[in-house]
Amino acid sequence: MADPPNTPAAAPVVVTPEPMPLILTDASIKINSKELACVANHIEISPDTTITTLDTMCGSKDYPGVVKWSLVATLYQSFDTDATEDVLSAALATYRASGTPVPVVVMPYKSRPVGPTNPTWSGDLIPMDYSPINGDAGDASTIDLEWSFVAPPVKAVA
Repeated sequence: MADPPNTPAAAPVVVTPEPMPLILTDASIKINSKELACVANHIEISPDTTITTLDTMCGSKDYPGVVKWSLVATLYQSFDTDATEDVLSAALATYRASGTPVPVVVMPYKSRPVGPTNPTWSGDLIPMDYSPINGDAGDASTIDLEWSFVAPPVKAVA
């Protein structure tokens, strides 16, 4: 049956493809240009916003304050050349000696080129002390890092 006269036609149905979630099986974490993906178990770039609360006779109001960014990572300890201990201890020694932060680059898919669907986040970190041996009998030794960025990380798509 045809639409009655002067009846607008139905809008076409647009089917949007379902977004693909990021599953961290191919991520990259490079500290001082050294790839640590094969000893990484957890990678997170995390903002921490301080909140300032002002209490007045009219009530309380929260205001966002300073945002501090951190790299949070869990790495398996390895004493191999250019692996966990070499990279972290060198970064810490350099920072202690000269105050030079260490560069970091995090990427969702190390096997794909950088682009809009595979951006990188990069910046300079302030290395801090870490526990070089941590674990239980029969378990892998892990290092839990939480190193602060000097400035907010920069996202790049090219």
